[in-house]
Amino acid sequence: MASIVKLPSGSWRAQVMRGGVRHGMTFKKHADAKKWAADQESKLESIRAVGTASTPKGSTFADFIDKYVEETEPVKKHGKNKKSTLKRLKNEFKGVLMSDFSILHLRDFVERRVKEKTQAGVSVSGVTIAIDLSYISVVLKWARVVKHYDVDVSIVQRAREMLEPMGLSTKSNERKREASKDELITIFAAYQKKLRQKIPMEDIITFALASAMRQEEICSLEISDVDFDEKSIVIKNRKDPKQKSGNDMLVPLLGRAWELAEKYIGDRKSGRIFPYNSGSVSASFTRVCQECEIHDLRFHDLRHTAAGLLFEIGLHIEQVAVLTGHKDWKMLKRYTHIKAKNVHASYEENMQRRKKREETLEIIT
Repeated sequence: MASIVKLPSGSWRAQVMRGGVRHGMTFKKHADAKKWAADQESKLESIRAVGTASTPKGSTFADFIDKYVEETEPVKKHGKNKKSTLKRLKNEFKGVLMSDFSILHLRDFVERRVKEKTQAGVSVSGVTIAIDLSYISVVLKWARVVKHYDVDVSIVQRAREMLEPMGLSTKSNERKREASKDELITIFAAYQKKLRQKIPMEDIITFALASAMRQEEICSLEISDVDFDEKSIVIKNRKDPKQKSGNDMLVPLLGRAWELAEKYIGDRKSGRIFPYNSGSVSASFTRVCQECEIHDLRFHDLRHTAAGLLFEIGLHIEQVAVLTGHKDWKMLKRYTHIKAKNVHASYEENMQRRKKREETLEIIT
């Protein structure tokens, strides 16, 4: 049974028992408190009868997005992309009642998205639309499993099945762009001419090439996270597709990366090693590439370049993964650049090593 009591402030407090836990809301009007209590009891009765409850009268999909964010964000922080996508989806389905939400709304949504353009002026890809649908699925699944509302989660999968017949691919193309030696020489020369350049871009680029870090990671490194004995540093909240926060990783700083870290730390005991805005670093790099007529090269491509260089000097894939943070080694295979002649050379080297060991074995047996 619900209970409604008047508070000293003049407001009304309505409470109901759900799963052994008392839930309540405070209202200025007795009628509002009574209506809320009745709705909650009706929902509980429906859950007891059929396992789910009807969605609240007049509630929209946008309302459910707000409630989902409100309840889940404090538990596990949402990433930047997820936040922006959910915000856009609120506008896309503004006014659409949850009680009416169907595959037809998703069909219309997909057809609208196909006709849209990105900021770069290209059509929205099937990958992007598939990501949109996955976030819609997340909200619907939360409403079904956590809140026990009668919503049809399967409509998202049916909408996703539309993409391939429409000629849309949901597989992202692997970007393999790397910076060549000539391009790097040109970029360094351009920066040397910029006398008023506040950000030491030459050193930051070199650090990126030696560490395989993203610009956001480079610009957030803290002196307090450096292990001077091990020549290593903790990268906090490192990007991970499955873990948006708390993914701290200890990584070694090799060669020039360690030299530059020591240079910029100096005698400081705290603060960021490179106290610069990551967005400004990226923008500066893009601007110089445009000035040098170097096409389709981004700062993030230096990370790809670095991974290739680490393999080139002989590090194994599991060792490179320690630096790059890749938990799935499949993602690193594209940077190994292994050719048939490399396999032949490795085979001959291993056979020679085995032969020498066998010769040594004869001495002691």
